[in-house]
This record gives sequence, structure tokens and C-alpha cells, in this order.
Amino acid sequence: MEEIAQNVYLETSYPGVVLGAMALKRGLMMIDAPFRMEDQRSWLSSLTRLNCGSDKLLVTLDSHIDRTLGVRAMEVDVIAQEKIVEILRDQPTSVRGQDIDAGADWEPFDLPATIRWVLPQMTYTDALSIYWDDEPVKLIHRAGAHVAGTWLQYDPEKVLFVGDSVVLNQPPFLDWSDINSWIEELAELESEKYNGYKIISGRNGLVRPKSIEKFREFLMQIQEVIEQAASEKSDVDVLLDEVPELLKKLKYTKTLTQRYHNRLAWGLTQYYRYHYLKSEEDQKGEN
Repeated sequence: MEEIAQNVYLETSYPGVVLGAMALKRGLMMIDAPFRMEDQRSWLSSLTRLNCGSDKLLVTLDSHIDRTLGVRAMEVDVIAQEKIVEILRDQPTSVRGQDIDAGADWEPFDLPATIRWVLPQMTYTDALSIYWDDEPVKLIHRAGAHVAGTWLQYDPEKVLFVGDSVVLNQPPFLDWSDINSWIEELAELESEKYNGYKIISGRNGLVRPKSIEKFREFLMQIQEVIEQAASEKSDVDVLLDEVPELLKKLKYTKTLTQRYHNRLAWGLTQYYRYHYLKSEEDQKGEN
């Protein structure tokens, strides 16, 4: 666990997502949860050493299984954007019922046969300020990378947790996203508004403005591939043919090639079907 600002901590050593913690006057605010049991125990043990108030709260940045699978083990109240509730209610409780081969980080690991999803005890719609210290922790709904995505902003230390809004050296998760909004949000991160902020990716930890720019360019290339297929009214298979070329633009360990291929192929398929093929079917139904 590394202290990146006063009373703000990161844990980047576990598979899945980067974890955050804030030691505030009222208590401990956690950001996301590890999915493996051994990591859950280790993380909770590390948190006991922090000096803060007695209350505890977990902020879930979106509904991705990598960050929601281990929430129950944290044994604290949870807050998230309101759309997470519906998503988690619809999640299968069996591991076999999940989207295997979707390229998620949890997939290679042995997990319990059944999953008990924790619905957040508190939700918000557009934005929320939590006063656990002299200045508030702000939760902001950003639906580009995920329909229920949250950014956590703490102005006193100029810290911003952006979840999967920025993903470096690996394919982004597309199936709950809106790429147009996503690109706009990345431009917001690059603007003067967040000049001097420590921006924390949920997959990579601290990221530089130049890295955000490169990711935005990569996302625009994905958008171009999708729109080209849509303009030609192509089948999903045409998109899948583009996956190897898109992966060549990323730098990653080659042992991860199959996982990342699956992730991008799954994401493109789900995105295209929902945003384009589904729209065409709806229009046919109206006529």
C-alpha cells in the first residue's frame, strides 16, 4: 500500500482493480474491493494500520465483476451510482452463469461456485458530496466507460479516482460504455479543470496526462472501426476481424494476448449489438 497524497492510499499489487483508501476524520473510505479471498484478508489487514475515525464506507466505481465480487468480504456499507442496483440484481449467482471468455481479470482464478452479490445500501443519481472531513469527498456520475460509472474527487489533495475511464496497455471494457460520452470525458480529464490532479486509473494506478491522450486516441480508433462497420451495415464478424490489428497498438505481456483478444472481441460484439444492431431492430419493429 502506497500513500500518494496525505491520507490517500493505493494498492496496486492484487489482480483485478487498483484499490484506494482514504483515512478521514470521521472514518475510513475504501474504493473498490479485491476479488480473491487471500487479497481481501491482506487488504483488510493493511487498512487496520491507518489512523482515522471509526466509521467505514466502501465506494464502488462501477458494476464490473473484478471490483464487485469481493464487496461482501469487506463487511461495510456500500455506496454507488444508482444504476448499479439493477445491474447487480440481474447478475447470475453462479460462476458458470457469468460471461466467461469476456477477458476479465477474475476469469483465470478459482472462485466460489456461487456468488452473493451485495447491493449498495446507498446510491446517488448525478453527484454527491460526503462530508467526512473538513472538505467533502465528491462522487460524480460519469457514464462514458460504464453506464453506472463513478469518479471520486477529493479537492484538498487534488486526487481523482476515475475507475475504468482510463485503461492503459490493455483493451478497455466496452460492453456497458458509450464511446462518444467517454471521449468527451477523457477530454475533460485533459482540460485545465484537472490540471495538477493525481488521476488514478482503476487498472493502472496513477496516470500521466500524456497517457490519457494516447488512450483517447486509441478509443477514437475503436470508434472509427465500429462506425465504419455500421455505415456498411456489416455483421459483427467484420468487427472481430479488426481485433488483432487493434491489439497491435497496445504494449502488453504476450502471455495476455488471448485474454485481451477475448476482452476486445466481447466488448466490440456487445457494443455493436446494443448500439447499432438493436437500434436497427427497433426501427424495423416501429415500421
